[in-house]
Amino acid sequence: MRINLLLLPFLTIILAASGCANGRTPVYPTEGKLLINGQPAANVFVLFHPVDSKPDSLRPSATTDNEGKFRLTSHEAYDGGPAGDYKVTLLYEPVNSPLMRPKGKPPQIPATYTKPQSSPLRAKIEAQPKNEIAPLAIP
Repeated sequence: MRINLLLLPFLTIILAASGCANGRTPVYPTEGKLLINGQPAANVFVLFHPVDSKPDSLRPSATTDNEGKFRLTSHEAYDGGPAGDYKVTLLYEPVNSPLMRPKGKPPQIPATYTKPQSSPLRAKIEAQPKNEIAPLAIP
């Protein structure tokens, strides 16, 4: 009995480090870039759908900045996504205020890229401290 009580603090630390103690799925910082016709695409909502999707699966997401870059969020801002293979979908999200909208033509996203069943975009998140997704490109 005494040995078990001595091991309890170590077991608690191990569980907390693995993400199990708080009931959250472990996530790994992940960033990438979106290009449309070879140009960075701003204000595009990027959604990662797990290939082995279950009803309670996390779907990490992000919105691209002016350089087309994004950092995924699952539980908290920019914390990343669970390890695994993903189908990626895109949705252009214009800023509500006309004064804040970027000048020029908004990016044209073909309907194929808006549904996980038809999107050819794929990505993989590894269980490692930092993931850099190869640029997602739409011709």
